[in-house]
Formats: sequence, C-alpha cells, structure tokens
Amino acid sequence: MYKKILVAVDGYSTSLEAAKRAIEMAAQYGSQVIAIRVEENIPLLKAENMEEATLKGLEHTPATDRPLELVARYGQKHGVNIETRLEKGRITACILRIAENNTVDLIITGDSGRKGMEKLYFGSVAQAVSEGSRCPVLILKKGAVDISDMLSLLPGVQKIDEEDDILPVFEPEIFNQKFKFSFKLFAVFAIIYFGAVLLTSAPMKDIAATVVAGLPLAIWAGWGMILSGVIITRIYLARQG
Repeated sequence: MYKKILVAVDGYSTSLEAAKRAIEMAAQYGSQVIAIRVEENIPLLKAENMEEATLKGLEHTPATDRPLELVARYGQKHGVNIETRLEKGRITACILRIAENNTVDLIITGDSGRKGMEKLYFGSVAQAVSEGSRCPVLILKKGAVDISDMLSLLPGVQKIDEEDDILPVFEPEIFNQKFKFSFKLFAVFAIIYFGAVLLTSAPMKDIAATVVAGLPLAIWAGWGMILSGVIITRIYLARQG
C-alpha cells in the first residue's frame, strides 16, 4: 500500500514516536522509510535551544542527539530498510521537497501538543506539512506511541564525546601565562590608542594636520590604530587557539 514513508526526527520524543510508527507500518507493508533530520539555518546557542524548546512545550532536552542513528538501528532490528538524510533549511519546506522529489506515499509526523495561543504564535510543523503535502499525512498525538523499546537502544547509539566528560580544571601556571600575554597585547594597543588620541588633541593640532602622502598625519594615526587592533586580535586568537 505504501512504498515509501517519510518521517522527520529531531531527537525529541514526539518525532521518535512518529519514526516508530513509520517503521511498524513499513514492516507491515514492506515499505521503505526515509528518515530525515533538518538543521535550520538559524544558529542558536545551547541555552537558546533549551529556551526555545521550553517555549514550544517540548522537553527541556531531546531524548537523543543522534536520532537518525537511533531510527536506523531500530529499523534494522525490525528488518526495515531505512534511508537517513541530514538536511539544512526550513523544516516544513525540506519535508515537502523531499516528499515530492522521492514520490513519497505517506508522511508521518508527531504533534507537539501545543494548544491555544501557544500554537497560534509558534505555528505547527505538522499542520503546515498536512496543508502543503500532495500525499497523505499521518499526525500522531503526543504520547500515542510507546517508544520505551526504541529508547532501550540508546546505550549503543548515544556516544558522548570524551571532551564532555572532562571537567575543566583551573591551572594557575597556564592562567598566569595567558594573563601576562593578554596584558602585554592590551598594553601595546593602549599605547597606540592613546598615542593617536594625543596626536589629535588641541596642543598637537598643527602636527596632526601635517600632510603625509596626501593625507593628514591624524588620518594615518587613525588607520594605524585600526590596523594595529586587527593585528593584535589575530595574534591573540592564534596564540589562544
């Protein structure tokens, strides 16, 4: 009945519920599942992502930061062919484009469960997809599917980088070295800056007006201050890594 089923996952439980239902239906009908994860072109800090999730009524943190790997492993466990893709762009637009380009027969998506003014303000990806799709769209209510068996696979998928396990350690010697280096750069820039300011002060206006290579000396001092700032910044970044 359904040859290709499309589902978008972001690591939150609602999307994983949709992925599990897609895999269950694929196992029943012998379908192929296309699982996509869309990274929007709006860079956010981790704290901003958490705040956005809170405002949208989602969990504070996703169940996994590797949803495609989790879905692929769950599909493999149930003998379902999963094609995973990482896309960039607007979520709704990517879902509709991939569904159109791959002649998808069914799109499955989870509903975040937002209601009232919250839904009116933030909108709904599920609703937007259902309105723009040329193929049927199955929208699952939050909590409609038990994903405990899928989450049980997380220990084999969720790999935390070694750097995340290392707590920062204060090292006085390294701190002193970096502080002295930073202070020296600051002192050099301060001398250049106050030199330029002094040159443009009233007592030195005649010197500042001296023409050098077609421009007043004060102009050259200003450009020199900007250039020195750029050079000092590059030195600092190269040294600090």
